[in-house]
Amino acid sequence: MFRSIFVPIIISVLSLFNFFASDVSILLNMPSTANAGDEFLVEVTISKGDIEGFARFQQDLPVGFTAVARQTANGDFRFEDQKVKIQWMKVPYDREIIISYAIQVAPTISGDFSFDGKFSYILENGVQAAIVPSKSITIMGDALAAGTAEAANTTYSYQNVNLKNIDCIRQKPYLNESNEVVVNMMVNKGNLEGFGKIQEQIPRGYKAISLRSKNSIFTFKNSIIKFLWMNMPKDKQFVVSYKLVPEGEIPDQEFIIAGTFSYAENERTKIINIADREVDLDNFKGDELVAQTTTTEPEPVVTTPVVTEPSNTYVADNTPVEPVVTTPVETPVSKPVETKTENTYSNSHYTQAKEPVGGNLAGITDIPMPENGVGYRVQIAAGHNLVDENYFKKLNVTDDVQIEIHEGWHKYTVGNFPQYRDARDYRVYVWNNTPIHDAFVAAYNSGLRITVQEALMIANQKWYQ
Repeated sequence: MFRSIFVPIIISVLSLFNFFASDVSILLNMPSTANAGDEFLVEVTISKGDIEGFARFQQDLPVGFTAVARQTANGDFRFEDQKVKIQWMKVPYDREIIISYAIQVAPTISGDFSFDGKFSYILENGVQAAIVPSKSITIMGDALAAGTAEAANTTYSYQNVNLKNIDCIRQKPYLNESNEVVVNMMVNKGNLEGFGKIQEQIPRGYKAISLRSKNSIFTFKNSIIKFLWMNMPKDKQFVVSYKLVPEGEIPDQEFIIAGTFSYAENERTKIINIADREVDLDNFKGDELVAQTTTTEPEPVVTTPVVTEPSNTYVADNTPVEPVVTTPVETPVSKPVETKTENTYSNSHYTQAKEPVGGNLAGITDIPMPENGVGYRVQIAAGHNLVDENYFKKLNVTDDVQIEIHEGWHKYTVGNFPQYRDARDYRVYVWNNTPIHDAFVAAYNSGLRITVQEALMIANQKWYQ
């Protein structure tokens, strides 16, 4: 009798203990408003209790929003297919962990948006999930960027739509007979030559196929399409287009395409937002574009896009460009070099003769070097965990090592070169004088990472093997 009563009590107590042990709560902290073209910080507090082992936080972002890691609690951060993912093979021991990331808003986005998410973990050999309470944010749009106000300084007119001297517009996407979405864009480039790029972020659930590329390099990856020119077409106005083909079930979300047109001027990248207009570009005729007499137009604002680049791209002659992402350096320490080398590399920001390991090691800094225009550095390591200067001292590195956070990695670079050829030569020097044999050239524009391919196009420099 006593046994029959006591056993259920024990089971109930153990079940209650498991309930409290698995009690997980999530707090999402973010602003209620933000401006189009700006960024805001999202902070997530996860009260996980005694949970151990594998865990993952995930949040879906609307089209037009991109995420960049800030604080990951030693998790692996990824943003792809409009999903923020932070994953732990073994979640931190602390009962409460805090993660954060910056969300960048496309300049053409406006309206009310909702953010939620979930935290998944393993408990009693089963997958459990804690749902993040939903929060809303209002994006205050720029009427001019969204195309809802007429530009005061227009110089052309096409089908009763005003365009600036340098402009790019998008015909409102439409469905064709095959239930595919057709997207046409017209570039009014004037006398521009050289580098040009159209980049658009498309909704999830579609794949993009080029229809008219106008001799550009067309790429599609992670819901990002690009038309890339080393030298733009000679036509002052031209049309490019692509179609969106549904893949499986289309997510229940607002259909938004956010895009920009980039071009190079004075070795700076300038950006123009692409706005939807009520025009028909299927049968575009340049002679229908009417020039108008206007006042002097102010220069566009100089910015540089923050994008996730493919790990490998190709220039026109199909020569592969250096990859953007490297794996952490875990190579053994080589025997120190006993004598000084005669190699000396110099540019406006960097002048230092190479010394053997016995010399003074410059420290690691996260203070960016002052940069304008295109520049190149040599990446020597990357990892999720920080390392101190002794790590590089053991690897025979005697340069100033600069650290940055990029795509969730701590990345370490040396040197600062205005010419790709000089950075390429210094990369070889690193190969020959340290045990770091996977160093490569990284490119920057005004301090922000871009692909080497884009840098060569913007600066009109040649590729050197």
